[in-house]
Amino acid sequence: MKIIINLHNVGLGNNGGSRTLIRCAEVLSELGNTVIMCSNHKSKYTWHKIKSEVRVIHSNKVPNGDVIIATGYKSVKSTVRSSIKRKFYYIRGFELWQASEKDLVKSYKSLNCIVNSSCLYDFLAKNKINSKIMFAGLDFDMYYDKHIDRNPVIGGLFHKKHKTKKHDHLIDISNECGFKLEMLGRECKNRPFDEINNFYNRLSAWISTSELEGFHNPPTEAAMAGVPVIANDSARGGTSDYVIPNKTALVYESGNIKEAARCVSSIINDPDLSKRLVCNMQEVLRSKIGDRERCMRRFSDYIGSF
Repeated sequence: MKIIINLHNVGLGNNGGSRTLIRCAEVLSELGNTVIMCSNHKSKYTWHKIKSEVRVIHSNKVPNGDVIIATGYKSVKSTVRSSIKRKFYYIRGFELWQASEKDLVKSYKSLNCIVNSSCLYDFLAKNKINSKIMFAGLDFDMYYDKHIDRNPVIGGLFHKKHKTKKHDHLIDISNECGFKLEMLGRECKNRPFDEINNFYNRLSAWISTSELEGFHNPPTEAAMAGVPVIANDSARGGTSDYVIPNKTALVYESGNIKEAARCVSSIINDPDLSKRLVCNMQEVLRSKIGDRERCMRRFSDYIGSF
């Protein structure tokens, strides 16, 4: 099957969303598909050498194929106009920085929708739009617990561009609980897989403060590396597919810095709690989400069945 992943006006850059798309394309290719990632912008991605074809296109003329997949709001128009019959929209987050909620809903109605999380599925369902949850899968072979002694250091995502990431809350939580803070994207900027894994293995707890995600990847990567997770209770925080309060993670009221700090102290001062949360989280990630190959086989079978 020839799959066109449409990045027109979306592009590839050094961010988690691009990395996930690239990994999906690579695994789909390994499974015997011909995958072309098309964009009118030259790729700015540098974190690892891309194994799938990335093609720069002019205007909105995507090449022919069996399936075309829009990857963001700005790629919907060129996907709809494509001559390819099987058209999909892989919705990976609430792109409220690109369009209003009303315009996003309108774009969802123009294509067959695939979502990467239950929170997106619920949102579309409330707007009477059918969709299919397809997890992108996890790289268990790239993120893993190295079983080394860890200092009491907490971690989180550094992201100034979108206020909904709430990276300022991380600083407040660190100040409140008194533990050192390291942030992905600040201390760890150039991110090949082994560097990220080493970063996670330095941490004693990961705090997910974001309030607007699809499927939020960093907490899963941290958990695979043996780090217990603390997440806020935001309905759009992107962690509902794997966070079960007091079983796989500790959960605090979004924005409640003191409560989050108490969660940090509980994890760092109670090694048994930390181990139990990590063990339970890893089991949920393997059984419910699954590895990248399993998810991409399912994904390929689904888009090929139309």
